[in-house]
Amino acid sequence: SLVVHHEVSLPAHARKMKGVLHLGSVFAIVLRMRAGGTARFPSTARLKRRTDFKRVYSEGRRRVGRYFTLFVLPTGNEGRIGIVVSRRFGKAVIRNRVKRQVREAFRLNRPRFYGYDIVVVPREECKGKTTEAIAHALVSEMEAAVASIEVRKDGKESDISD
Repeated sequence: SLVVHHEVSLPAHARKMKGVLHLGSVFAIVLRMRAGGTARFPSTARLKRRTDFKRVYSEGRRRVGRYFTLFVLPTGNEGRIGIVVSRRFGKAVIRNRVKRQVREAFRLNRPRFYGYDIVVVPREECKGKTTEAIAHALVSEMEAAVASIEVRKDGKESDISD
């Protein structure tokens, strides 16, 4: 839980909680960021250049899951993410919401993604899901993709599609 300091301005409904919030809520994360916590998403954790995306597409492994198509490239460096959502997915509000949810899921689970560059392509199944559901799906599909990469490194063939 997070203890809220008095210098942070809170809405009335939050003040009634006697200063303690659960970190699972988005509101608590916003408070943590305002209070000077380490809940940031630095630019070093993002794939930004076209060449980075192309390298992950060409050299990485693809995993098609229920919620995402993941392209994963082992790097040994800090984990980075790129999110690709085409116009076919829906209107801008829907596309941006899903991108925010995926980015938040990655940010909250960054230690699990250490050593990989990941391009995430959300599928139709993501529409209307909660951030928690998307985070759970991203972690489980990423772990499955990493497991399939590790099996292939050992020389054994594996099926990487869902």
